[in-house]
Amino acid sequence: MSVRRTASRGEAAEEDGGDEGSRAPSAAGGEGGLEAPNPAVLMPDILEKLKLLGYEEFADEHVERWRLHAAYFVVPHPKPNEQFFFFTSLFAWLMKLNRFNFAKPDRFEDPNITTRNILEGVKRAKIAFDYPAAKLKQGHGEAVCVLLNLLCNAAIDAQGIRLAPPTYPSDSYPEEAPVDEEEEVGTDIADTVAVNEEEEDETYSGAIGSVESKREEVSRENKILESATDPNAWKIEVENVAPLLKMRVEIDNKEWRTHLEQTKELQGNIENKVPSTQDHLGKLSNTIQQAIESISTREKYLNSQYKNLMQEYHEVQEQLEEVTKKFDERNRDVSERSNQLTQITENLEQIKSQMDERGESMTDTGPLVKLKEAMKKVKKEIKDMDLRIGTVSHTLLHIRMQQGTVEDERNKSREREEDDDD
Repeated sequence: MSVRRTASRGEAAEEDGGDEGSRAPSAAGGEGGLEAPNPAVLMPDILEKLKLLGYEEFADEHVERWRLHAAYFVVPHPKPNEQFFFFTSLFAWLMKLNRFNFAKPDRFEDPNITTRNILEGVKRAKIAFDYPAAKLKQGHGEAVCVLLNLLCNAAIDAQGIRLAPPTYPSDSYPEEAPVDEEEEVGTDIADTVAVNEEEEDETYSGAIGSVESKREEVSRENKILESATDPNAWKIEVENVAPLLKMRVEIDNKEWRTHLEQTKELQGNIENKVPSTQDHLGKLSNTIQQAIESISTREKYLNSQYKNLMQEYHEVQEQLEEVTKKFDERNRDVSERSNQLTQITENLEQIKSQMDERGESMTDTGPLVKLKEAMKKVKKEIKDMDLRIGTVSHTLLHIRMQQGTVEDERNKSREREEDDDD
């Protein structure tokens, strides 16, 4: 496929031949090798390249609600999720044009996983891109525009589209009429006079025509103007141009000129507002004084009318205070008595519990049963001891008897030996 058109900005720098490595510029420098590419400059080029690649058909088939403009990926969108999803879908479409498989991500997929997959796809396409994943996750800005520009360049090469250098029209001006030097200067005077009269007639008729044309222009201006432009196209053009026309003027509050201008402006405002405020405050003070005087007179009248009632009220209030004091004292006495009562009830409960324990111990036959069982055990142990003593004494007696017989035999043997010696 061969396309011949005027190159715009970065497109004129591309050559007709060469491999993909020479065509893919570095992401850090953009197309012109600059250190900081400007998204507002790259985005119009991206739009033109997308039109060459058939973006409008893709938008009609896949993303019917989106219409790309020259500031879409330059500034943040009111709906960042929609902007990021549009970027990912556009990236997947460009990867398919570059003959690389890349699945279109889901709208509700994690943005971190999506950006990681995008960077892996860029590595597979062997495109020099040196931006972090956090820049792509924003869905707008320098990194997004640079990546789309690189993919568009690679897709144009992959589709076999060749961009011709710009052609400029030749400057063709009419040549001067040839002058015949040998022609006689003297001409017929009658011819010149006729020519002059014809020129005067032409100027007169031209003046009349100019007056009529002016009348027509005035009548046209008086007519109601009707615009022939499409309002949707006008809105798109306003969105394209509005971010470029914004001018930010940073005011330094530390500069003395700004302080002086602010003080002058505030002083002027104060001087303008002082008379009206003084009048308003004067009127307000007069009304307040009148209200205070009326209140004081009314108070004096009420005091004179209800003097007896006020005395009775004071007497009743004093009586009430005395009654309240007595009531407080009685309450204190009642609280003390209640505390004493609680202490007495606690002591009474302790005494009752002690009496119950002693009564149970007196009527309980458990200790006697335990004593009887202990006596039986003691008697049994005594019997066992007597039996053991008997067996031990019997064994001792048996041993003694054996020892006595042995001694008797020894004595007898000694006596026999003595008898034999004699």
